[in-house]
Amino acid sequence: MGSLSKLLISERVVVFVIVLNTIALGLVGHTDPQLGGLDNPFGSATPTIYELARYLDYACVIYFLVEVVLKVRDQGFKHYWSSGWNRFDFIVVVLSIPVLFENPTGPASPMSVVLSLRLGRLFRLFRILRFIPNREHLYQGMKRALRASVGVFLALFLVNIVLALGATQLFGATSREYFGNPLLSMYSLFKVFTVEGWYEIPDAIAKSAEHPAIGVLARLYFIMSVTLGGLLGLGLANAVFVDEMTMDNNDDLETKVDRLSEEIRRIRELLETKQS
Repeated sequence: MGSLSKLLISERVVVFVIVLNTIALGLVGHTDPQLGGLDNPFGSATPTIYELARYLDYACVIYFLVEVVLKVRDQGFKHYWSSGWNRFDFIVVVLSIPVLFENPTGPASPMSVVLSLRLGRLFRLFRILRFIPNREHLYQGMKRALRASVGVFLALFLVNIVLALGATQLFGATSREYFGNPLLSMYSLFKVFTVEGWYEIPDAIAKSAEHPAIGVLARLYFIMSVTLGGLLGLGLANAVFVDEMTMDNNDDLETKVDRLSEEIRRIRELLETKQS
């Protein structure tokens, strides 16, 4: 592979293009006429900026295609495909190809099939993950954490279902906005589990209730819900996740301690042998 080809697929160039593509996508979203871009702070220059951002996005897609071709030619498809990160890059680039069939000088048709695939361009930003230091260490830690947290998340899901069904029966008629059906109730209970603004829902029920006892019941019910799902449930899930993520942080230290213990044991055996 020539020096120019090596430069084109070097990590620094790839990261630079990904960052450039991120800026381009931000400008596209900010200046898109379909999203009211003409009324934003860029003023009358908006259409020009929008078109330039679209062309820059095109250029980034073409670069990513060239990068894949160069890597496959250099490594061979079998060797290239054996890497999980290369497979991820390949899929992301393929999802980005429909961008090349859009009209860069105007918004895509709302009925266009291509429009539904435009989200593929956003996946390109995830390619930056492969350049994170110690990514394999983080990846393995996340795998352990997710595996260990499955039971906790399943328990939280069941608690959510039970409390949501109860809330639908108790407060469905009083507050249909939050508990009109089980799905709405599950969503409302999940918001309660996050603890942020959890008191707003029982306060709203108390204000609209025909009898003060319903307001008292609502407050007690949601105190129980935020305690079970928020303070205990999510707190436990967070503790398990963090513990598993950091479990191997002391592996090197433990290995050194084991070696030191083994050396001390051997020295002790030698001393006992000499004394005897």
